[in-house]
Amino acid sequence: MGRLSGEYRVHFQHPLRRVLPWVLLPPLLVLGGWGLYQAGYAVGSDFQISARDEARDLKRRVTTLERENRRLLQRNAHLERDQLIAAEAAERLRESVHDMESRYRAMEEELTFYRSIVSPENVESGLQIHSVTLEPSARGGEYVYRVVLTQIRGSGVVEGTMQLMVTGRQGGSTVELQGVDLGDVDEGHAFGFRYFQNLEGRIRVPSGVTPRSLRVLARTEGERPREVEQDLAWDAALTTKGRR
Repeated sequence: MGRLSGEYRVHFQHPLRRVLPWVLLPPLLVLGGWGLYQAGYAVGSDFQISARDEARDLKRRVTTLERENRRLLQRNAHLERDQLIAAEAAERLRESVHDMESRYRAMEEELTFYRSIVSPENVESGLQIHSVTLEPSARGGEYVYRVVLTQIRGSGVVEGTMQLMVTGRQGGSTVELQGVDLGDVDEGHAFGFRYFQNLEGRIRVPSGVTPRSLRVLARTEGERPREVEQDLAWDAALTTKGRR
């Protein structure tokens, strides 16, 4: 109640006006929160669905890539196996060709050798020295010799002895070695054949001697003895294998 003089005014308010805001505020807050929750849930659901779809697509791509990778690995393994088989086949083919070429060359050499015996050109009849080779052995100063003797236009058996002589240098002097000097206790290599014979043995050059040449001397026995000889430079007598 105010004063009637006009200095004060008295206002009357209904009691609900003070209580109503506090009554309405909680429901409004609840409704606002629920709305925000629903909006967030909707956005989150959309994002979750999108992420799930993307994960499913990625999984399908990974599965496809793994399948393709396995296929490529299998193909690579097959190619490597085919390449290995082809390489082995090519190597066997090269070996076969090399073997055939070697056999062909050997047959040609053998044929040439037989022709030189059966139908020689400008060669005197009788005993001949066809070839001489030397090859170093594993023991120092020791050599393996191979001498092929032939009989040209002969029908009977020819017999005799073959000897080797080595000429070299020792201490500034020339020396000639033969027989026991070369370790040949038999003083020669006996032979006996109708058409040809391969003679093989070993000689040993004494330490300190530098060989320069080799002489091969073959003598036949009988009523009409025959002697043939052949001189070779030492390096010429050594085989290609021996010179390495």
